[in-house]
Amino acid sequence: MYNFVDTVECQNEAVLPAEAVKFNGKWLDHEIQGFRTLHVSGRELAGCEISDVQIGNLDGMQYQYKRYPARSIITTYQLSAESDGAFREAYNKLNRLLNAEEAELIFNDEPDKFFIATKAGNSEISPGRNSVTGEIVFYCTDPFKYSVAEKEFQAGINADGIMEVVIVNGGTEAVPISYEVVHKHENGYIGIVSEHGVMEYGKIRERDEEVRQKSEMLIDHHSGREIYNGLMKGGVYISPYLNNGSLRVNTVEGVSYLEIDQNDVGGGGYWHGAGGYARIPANLNGHVGAKNWKASAKIWFQGTAARQQGGIDFCISRGNEIIASFQIWDGQTGSYQSYVEMFIGRVKKGRFTYNADASGWSNRNDGQIYIQKSGELFTFGFGPHRYQFREPSMKDVEADQVNIFLCLQSGDGYWQMTWACVEKVSFRTDSVDYNYDIPNRYPAGTVIEIEGKKGRVLVDGIPHQEDEITGTKYFKAPPGFTTVQFAYSDFCNPPPTIKARIREAYL
Repeated sequence: MYNFVDTVECQNEAVLPAEAVKFNGKWLDHEIQGFRTLHVSGRELAGCEISDVQIGNLDGMQYQYKRYPARSIITTYQLSAESDGAFREAYNKLNRLLNAEEAELIFNDEPDKFFIATKAGNSEISPGRNSVTGEIVFYCTDPFKYSVAEKEFQAGINADGIMEVVIVNGGTEAVPISYEVVHKHENGYIGIVSEHGVMEYGKIRERDEEVRQKSEMLIDHHSGREIYNGLMKGGVYISPYLNNGSLRVNTVEGVSYLEIDQNDVGGGGYWHGAGGYARIPANLNGHVGAKNWKASAKIWFQGTAARQQGGIDFCISRGNEIIASFQIWDGQTGSYQSYVEMFIGRVKKGRFTYNADASGWSNRNDGQIYIQKSGELFTFGFGPHRYQFREPSMKDVEADQVNIFLCLQSGDGYWQMTWACVEKVSFRTDSVDYNYDIPNRYPAGTVIEIEGKKGRVLVDGIPHQEDEITGTKYFKAPPGFTTVQFAYSDFCNPPPTIKARIREAYL
């Protein structure tokens, strides 16, 4: 199939006959010594073929359609040479220049238009003659002639806010329209509409965003110093122990821990100590409070002598309303026996006994604990252990506060546990709604080319016929004015740059 190629005409017409022939980019009158165009016939179509049918006994005929048949253009020429050898050389060159499947055929008196032709034949030359008159038959399966230059039209936004272009066809025939769409923003759909048809590509309901859920870390303290700096004195805890001591930061081998200040452990007749709380920050949507969450800590709860005792309370609450908490404590004076107690609200859900010595799970190298809430399901994890409980009444309660309490017991015979401290604390909120930017079919910078003549679509130079929506009709631009409007995804802002191109055709 012939592909249109823009041609730039630079020939000096004064030295050529009016109907001099240019075929496949070469002027025969210039290229061949002794060649001269004399006459051309067949450039004007004599008529068209009309198809009709008789309907019953009605008068006349019923019109169906008309068509223009292929045409033959006959060029009469003169070829002269000074010798037989020179003549034969010129004649062979003529045939070489005419040997093309389909090529542009241009005449000097109309250099801005071309036919698409194939040499069908030329008259025989009598041997021994050095000056002859002959004919070249050019066969044009496409009966029309075309403008050498394409016409380009830039689309713009009309008064109604619609992207629109007006195509002006000054030829005599309807011609295919090609489009170039250059994207400045993501897009999922291109619609092209005129009174002559509709063309659609992509997905008309493609979305740019959707609501998804993700987790977000709201508190993430990696040292005792960070924990200390983020706490305010006070808090809410399972047991009403006196919170009248102070906290401090202690550094051991380069790692800082939050612990009770040895110089201000508080006082009282039973358990007492120091505690603080941290408000949970707002999530990415500005909402304070987490319905689904995971609160984690790394503790160091280890005695160096059997008579040492102490406790850690890790509590998640909504203000003063306890949601869930861990209590880890050792109240024994004659052993390392310690307890992990798990609470939802103020109700104890489980208890685990272990030895808080160097081999216990809460030693310096281990000591991971967490509470996770997913609706009504609570999961308590510590060391290698994991327990789950359900509490429907807590399903929709939102946490907004993390509380930490470090304590010891008063009285003769009780020694403070050497290591009852916290190294890390984090709080993650889950199932947070956010707007996810969906990567769209046509990213910014994508170029869509729609070839009206071939009826195909290319995306960045690659055929994408699968983007064509069923029902698309590649309409033409008839002679005169044709208004074409464009649609694209509503999230495509700024809109794409769109150009329309035609090559005018004539009888």
